[in-house]
Amino acid sequence: MDRIVSVSTMAFDGYSLETALDELAALGVRHVEPASVDKVFQHLVEADFCGARAAWLSDQLASRRLSCVSLSAHMNLSQPDSIERFTRRLEFARQIGARIVNSIAGPLSGHEGFRRNIPTLGRRAADLGLTVALENHGDLVDREGQILQVIQEVGIPAVRVNYDTGNAWYYSKGGLNPVTELEQVASVVAHVHLKSPRIDDGMLRWVALGEGALDLPAAARVLQQRLPGVPVSYELSPRQRSRDFEPRWRTPEVPPLAELRETIRRSLLALEAVLA
Repeated sequence: MDRIVSVSTMAFDGYSLETALDELAALGVRHVEPASVDKVFQHLVEADFCGARAAWLSDQLASRRLSCVSLSAHMNLSQPDSIERFTRRLEFARQIGARIVNSIAGPLSGHEGFRRNIPTLGRRAADLGLTVALENHGDLVDREGQILQVIQEVGIPAVRVNYDTGNAWYYSKGGLNPVTELEQVASVVAHVHLKSPRIDDGMLRWVALGEGALDLPAAARVLQQRLPGVPVSYELSPRQRSRDFEPRWRTPEVPPLAELRETIRRSLLALEAVLA
């Protein structure tokens, strides 16, 4: 595959970032997406977004022959302190070699704050040679027409979308085909999170690509035909659960490393087959 394919470190929820990097390197992965979801899952916590820790992570990546194209730095961009906090994430991303920074936009109640903050953040991203990719998350960035409208209203080329196939499916309660929507919003997509859901006895889990509800061959066709140069990242949330589309929660059980390795291995093989 000549497309950049990353694996999110979120797959190693319950393990350290160093363990995640070791495991991914051993699997032959070359691109990783370090994951930080504010107050939910953080391989990088607030204090990590500084020059010293960026230098540390750059060394960690280099020593394992890994590179970073995208950084997951999810936080609410509508708050009074969002410009300062997210600017540090942008500068961190630049230092570790990433060029795309993924984030949620914020809740619907934060619309005015988001509108105030995003021009400054978009311009700073552009100055750094980065793209802010807003993730569809059932909030200010949600569904097809609204996704397009948000990006049009922002009007800054450095602000685009990280389209998450799992979020599209989850927030529509299984009523939306994420492949169809991905094609509809392709003009504003800068990065794609591939996630595959499966429901067993009413319980939602995230599984290997090609083994869940995501139509992987159809997704690959959209990627090839409409998004030929767009990086993708496999995002596995092994501890995340939801029953009947209730708010998602995390199980206390941490999957063994051997299980995670095998899930990632199968996913990358399945993705390679459909993108060949």
